[in-house]
Amino acid sequence: MAKTNDRNSQVLSSMFNLRSDMASCDEIENTIVSGAKLQGTNAWILMMAILVASVGLNTNSTAVIIGAMLISPLMGSIIAIAYGIATNNLTLARFSAVRLTIQMLISIATSFVYFSISPINAPSSELLARTSPTIYDVLIAVSGGFAGIIGQTRKEKSNVIPGVAIATALMPPLCTAGYGLAHKNLAFFSGALYLFFINGFFICVTAVIVLKYLRVPQFKELDKKQLAKIHRSIAVVAVITMIPSIYFAYHQIKDTIENSSAEAFIKNEFVFDGTQVVQKTVDINDKVIEISLIGKEITPARQEELEEKLTDYKLESYSLKINQTAVKDGITADEVKALLAEYDSDEEEPNVDEILTIKENEELSAENEQLKTEIEELHKQLDKSAASKIDVAQISAELTAISPKISGAAAAESEIYISPDENGSRTIVTLFVTKELDNNEFSAISAWLRTRLGKNEITVLQQDLSAFRGEESSAAARSPKEGSSKPFPADSAADSKAE
Repeated sequence: MAKTNDRNSQVLSSMFNLRSDMASCDEIENTIVSGAKLQGTNAWILMMAILVASVGLNTNSTAVIIGAMLISPLMGSIIAIAYGIATNNLTLARFSAVRLTIQMLISIATSFVYFSISPINAPSSELLARTSPTIYDVLIAVSGGFAGIIGQTRKEKSNVIPGVAIATALMPPLCTAGYGLAHKNLAFFSGALYLFFINGFFICVTAVIVLKYLRVPQFKELDKKQLAKIHRSIAVVAVITMIPSIYFAYHQIKDTIENSSAEAFIKNEFVFDGTQVVQKTVDINDKVIEISLIGKEITPARQEELEEKLTDYKLESYSLKINQTAVKDGITADEVKALLAEYDSDEEEPNVDEILTIKENEELSAENEQLKTEIEELHKQLDKSAASKIDVAQISAELTAISPKISGAAAAESEIYISPDENGSRTIVTLFVTKELDNNEFSAISAWLRTRLGKNEITVLQQDLSAFRGEESSAAARSPKEGSSKPFPADSAADSKAE
């Protein structure tokens, strides 16, 4: 049993033993020191790599960015600084730090020139991703530095270094800093340099720890006070470097939680019969949840209930904005999909705002057309009414010229109802007379009025002028046959007038 345990321990020990396939100390030193040289070749490779990375960041091409990171020579100087610190060769550490600074300046200058002349000014998502580093970037740098230094101290070299270059992404932050400088954007510039410092510093610190563990030969011995000072300085810088990243990580996690809560709120609460959600936007910065609906309108009372529900999802700091496109009879999810496909069939992601605007404009156009038709009909009726309007003053003047018994007239279009079979519109003309017209005179005047007004359906009445004025006298009222019906008794006409 004891032998089995010893064997297992040996297996585990050999599995995780970093010294088992370690290269010789001279080979390690030559590999690291040669990788930090800044010769003409390395400088040109660096500039080309930065140019490629800048194009990738500018055009939002991840593949191009990865290619640039694979040919970047930046990692060598950082590992050389770590080797100098681990071996107490402070001259090598300072010399490598100077070379790294020169490489940084070349990188920022190259990206600055590119972004100054590039016609694409808007920041891509790849550029934005390098402006707010978090504690997760520290973890990536530590892991990358650990893998990188192990790869460089092995007898057989592997593809670890290219992978570390991609994972820790030393080059894109410098390109982003150049973008910030070209566009005078301090947030981009400072955020990108902070990310580069996190990557470089923690790769270096991790490499120092591993090299110390591997017991590489010391260039010279330092006393305990000097070593303690160096270790204390590294620890202080590490803590100061991590503090902002922890703050950014806290807000990133908080924003992620709020975004998830907002998505759950929309999914659970915006379930209506005949109304569908067609677009949703969660603005973390302004604390606004904006939702576009189509279908039956949500009442103001229901909207207030939804706003109160925000508290249940811990979104009380958010405001709710609802945009509605009304469809009287409602709409189903399948109909919404068909609508989106109809208006945006050529695009991968339909522009919902545009589609809803088109739909609303179409509905408004239909309403406008209906209103236009109604207005035209009213205009026709007004024109007809104006055309049929009787010039009473002119007619009265002509009537008095025809018969001295007539002193004036009144005329109007009236709606008459006697029975379902006897109803309709009729022109009624009242003659104000000083003396009752006889039958011949009455018939002649009625015929003249039909001709003068151009209407066959006319009712002609006689009204005693004195009775009309309220004086004591008799009046007569008549209407001819076929447009001038039987004479009405005078008192009936007077009663009608009184009513």
